[in-house]
Amino acid sequence: MSENIIEVSQENFVELVVKGSEKIPVIVDFWAPWCSPCKQLTPILEKAANSLQGKVKLAKINIDENQTIAAQMQIQSIPMVYAFFNGQVADGFQGNIAESEVIDFFKKVSKLSGPSAEITEYLEELKNAILNSNWDKALKYSNLILDIDQNNIDACYGKIRSLIELQKFKEAKEIMSVLPEEILNEKKMQDLNSNIDVAENSFNASKNIADFEDALKKKPKDIKAHIDLSNALFGAGRIADCYSLLINAIKIDPEWNDQEARKKLISFISSHDLNSDEAKLARRQLSSILFN
Repeated sequence: MSENIIEVSQENFVELVVKGSEKIPVIVDFWAPWCSPCKQLTPILEKAANSLQGKVKLAKINIDENQTIAAQMQIQSIPMVYAFFNGQVADGFQGNIAESEVIDFFKKVSKLSGPSAEITEYLEELKNAILNSNWDKALKYSNLILDIDQNNIDACYGKIRSLIELQKFKEAKEIMSVLPEEILNEKKMQDLNSNIDVAENSFNASKNIADFEDALKKKPKDIKAHIDLSNALFGAGRIADCYSLLINAIKIDPEWNDQEARKKLISFISSHDLNSDEAKLARRQLSSILFN
């Protein structure tokens, strides 16, 4: 047994399951020593419970030793699994099911109680920090949330986004490389993953802004010179100048190198802030060029 897995009997069923589920969901596994399917299911249930780190409890009830509870719950065949929340049965399944289905069941049940008051407060602080581009603060609250819930998607996003904005690209990539697949498959995480290289390349280019500015002065109609300098400006945080430069490049030759300037502009807007004033202006200007 572990902190997430408990043995329950007739004597403590009400206390540990009925009343206990008022705090967090309790998933009850009805089993017996002679039940072969139970022996197959048990390690899967225990693995799922331990993976959720206190979001649910797994209560194991041997029906041979607790026949009164089995009768009250009308258990006719085992394995039988019930999820209790707020003192009542909220969900369940009978028999062996695939491990992936067990994991999905546990995750679904774990969400019944919603985030704790502490995490809710931290999430609000994280949201405000991101809106105000306060990346040190965003990183702080992301870490506080992850200390409680290591798979919180908003906190994972907040931490990696903060590291990118703080130019800690290696650390951002390392964290991204070890995230569970279910988190990586979230669209905002996929977008963030593609933005790391964009941000890193731009940051490195920003160290040579003067050289790129000189190159553009020498060739003011050169599209590549526009794109090179825009990349450096983006890395230096001069977002409005970056977008303006790319808009100018599109005006000069919108089709150059398979519309590279347009694609670069869209990439920058997507990786920075779709709803910023600079982004809105750039999109209006781009539409004006392409559709007039």
